Amino acid sequence: MKKFLIGAALIVLILFIVDKSILKDNGIVKKAEQFQKYEKIENAEQLPVGLNKGDKAPEIELVDLEGHTVKLSDYKGKPILLNFWASWCGPCRIEMPYMEKQYKKYKKDGFEILAVNVTQTEKKRSDVDKFIKDFQLTFTIPLDEKGTASADYEIIGYPTSYFIDSDGVIRSKVIGPLDEEFLEKEIRRLP
Repeated sequence: MKKFLIGAALIVLILFIVDKSILKDNGIVKKAEQFQKYEKIENAEQLPVGLNKGDKAPEIELVDLEGHTVKLSDYKGKPILLNFWASWCGPCRIEMPYMEKQYKKYKKDGFEILAVNVTQTEKKRSDVDKFIKDFQLTFTIPLDEKGTASADYEIIGYPTSYFIDSDGVIRSKVIGPLDEEFLEKEIRRLP
């Protein structure tokens, strides 16, 4: 029995070494680490408002496509992807199908997407409608017609995404297109 336990322990150790040294980023240990949830922050309401990881996300108040007022604070209690985009933006076109797919997958868990169209940069407002129709987007799309939300979030490039937890705390920020794997990983990590 002792030889069996020593043999089993040796096999586990060898597999662990292979996983960490040869497989590296593709190993089981690394993949398990990637999907660890962010820790819930105690007293999140006392955090400063800002744009850094660990800050409370600044409030936005915009109007969506149907003319309804959309506030970030209305989504308290839900994890959110706050995304800034434009219809003329090539990288935005790349990530939108991934966003729609993940939204459909995680909506039942309370996940929300607020995809803020930076309308002031559009040639025509109808370009936004065409983009939404072409990609069959079903998540909420507020229109930043005056650029106030973009300025508040200091958007310098499109797309820019903020992953915000259910307490309104920024957990990560990405400038540039999201790939499907990273998008899903971040959604699953949000408390």
